[in-house]
Order: sequence, then C-alpha cells, then structure tokens
Amino acid sequence: MKLIEAIIAWTPIRWAELKPETAGQVVVLAAPDAAGEARRYMMRAGASSSALAALSDEARIARLFIDFQTLVVRDGIDPQVAHRAFLAIDEYRFRIAPDTEGAAFEDPPEED
Repeated sequence: MKLIEAIIAWTPIRWAELKPETAGQVVVLAAPDAAGEARRYMMRAGASSSALAALSDEARIARLFIDFQTLVVRDGIDPQVAHRAFLAIDEYRFRIAPDTEGAAFEDPPEED
C-alpha cells in the first residue's frame, strides 16, 4: 500500500507501563482504520497525519524514513520489527537496499 493509505502505529518501549500490550510493537494498517486498531498504540504517523497529503512525493518519502528512524532510535522499537512492519509500505520496499530481505523494485529491471 502507498504511504498516503497507511497508518503507522506504535508504542515506545519507555511507555510499557501505559500500554504493556503493545509496548515495543509497530503495525502498519490500511486507512481508514474502521476497526480502531491504531488506538491500541500510543503513537501514529502516515495517513493519520493530515499534513502528509500536502507534501510532495519526495517529502513523503523523507517523512517515511524519518518516522522509521524515530521509532527505532527515539522509541526503542527493534529495527527488524520496524523493518518487517514497514515492508507493507510500497515506498519503503522500493527504496531500501535491493539486497535487503523484502525489498522490491518499483520498475523491475529488464533481464539480460
């Protein structure tokens, strides 16, 4: 799914007392979140931000990787847990190193 259609929800490790059932976890959900699954987590990004739609494609991609860094560095989410969740987002899969598990090509290279 495209970032503009994805809700990224997570609970920082440091808030384990507030939300022990989701502390250290991240999930990527399709917007709209009719079931309210994102409310189980303390933080949200992606389609839950009205500002995202106003950004250019390049700015959205930058925002995606800034969000990834925030989850991992500031909020203590395991990098591999965040990586596996972010694989649901097209812009992430298409822009990570091609030899990374889960990477994809937006336009697959032609075979020789």
